[in-house]
Amino acid sequence: MTEPKLIISVPGQWKDRTELVQTVATTSGGYLLAGNILHNAKEDVGFEIDVYEHDSGLAESYAMTGNELFNDELLSDIHSHTYTVYIIADGQGFEAAKNMMNAANGLLKSGGLAVKVETAGTAYTKEEWAEIMKEEEYFSVYSSLVTLINDDPNYTSVGMQSFGLPDSMVSTRFSPDVAADIMNNFNWYLLTSSPELKDGETIQFTEEGPTFKLTHWEDTRYESEDAFFNPLGLWEISEL
Repeated sequence: MTEPKLIISVPGQWKDRTELVQTVATTSGGYLLAGNILHNAKEDVGFEIDVYEHDSGLAESYAMTGNELFNDELLSDIHSHTYTVYIIADGQGFEAAKNMMNAANGLLKSGGLAVKVETAGTAYTKEEWAEIMKEEEYFSVYSSLVTLINDDPNYTSVGMQSFGLPDSMVSTRFSPDVAADIMNNFNWYLLTSSPELKDGETIQFTEEGPTFKLTHWEDTRYESEDAFFNPLGLWEISEL
């Protein structure tokens, strides 16, 4: 089975690979880039990386997945990027994900322009990422690496593979707000409680709340090589 992955990318305007390596070594806060590894000896963490040269469509992808903070000036800078560093790691839980987010922050300190969570399809400015990194709460990390989408006839989450967990799914018969509450509550439960769930069992999020049935499905939304693909599948949460 394909291993669940977390992939985060950071573009920059480094003159060449040598400047990228030197800048990371002097300004990232303890990271070293050697070959295809980004390593922090003090924290004893390391990540596989891929470095790609200029991509003419990159700015457009940030414009589509970012927010209003991605203004014309920032998008112009991204369009003029020379390299993009992709950080890649197996999805192994909250602390591993936080470590990888720290690594992306190190690249931002070293001339990175912005951050894109490839496994969730979301983009953040340097300022937004800095604010996220100031917070130690689980939910800020979760909400940065997971997004909820309308994949009619269902709403689904994308990105739980970042934590080595399945995604969730509810019917569009629910209103968007109710669907978001259900999926966020369920995903949060998976992340913080590590339950051993069985296909067909039921769940309640509050003592007086409705009871839902859980059905596990393979992820047929995306091809296996797609960054959004979750090899651990999805839990459908449906009303009894």
